[in-house]
Amino acid sequence: MGCSLLLALIGARNLRFPGDLLAAPIEPAARIIHNLGTEQARLLLQHFAAEQNRAYFYLWEQIEIPLGLLLALCLFLATQRRMFPLILSGIMLSMVLLQYMAITPELVFSGRRADFPPLSEAFGAQARMWGLNQVYWGLEISKLVVGVILAGYIFAFRPHRQNRRRTDADDIARPAPLELRDF
Repeated sequence: MGCSLLLALIGARNLRFPGDLLAAPIEPAARIIHNLGTEQARLLLQHFAAEQNRAYFYLWEQIEIPLGLLLALCLFLATQRRMFPLILSGIMLSMVLLQYMAITPELVFSGRRADFPPLSEAFGAQARMWGLNQVYWGLEISKLVVGVILAGYIFAFRPHRQNRRRTDADDIARPAPLELRDF
């Protein structure tokens, strides 16, 4: 969950990078920007930042799949096969698989079309990309919420121990607590 949040922060920072670079470029970059033109340089830098984000998110999804399988296996073995944590783990894994197999490939395709659109298709490609982006981030937030519920269940849930009958052997094994008047 922490890596997903970190990746979201990196992605947001990457999208601000082109504007920051164009606002105060170093001298060699300023010459290139001047030769290329500010708007063309902005377009290219925005495309580069978007490509970086697409690569990061795709790689993170490839890492999340084995992590989700490992989590499910650990929960299966460690929780006395309780169904609730296994169901939550399965929901999270299915969301990652949906992102990896359906949403991210379409988001990459639509994003590349929206980065350099022909003028007549500009709005349609961007609208599709923003719609897919909302679905992607909705799944990310849902995944985090399910993960928080799962973590809360795992760390807050304590199996109830059966009460045992006290025996004389227990009293011998555990001496009575000292009282203040004993000193």
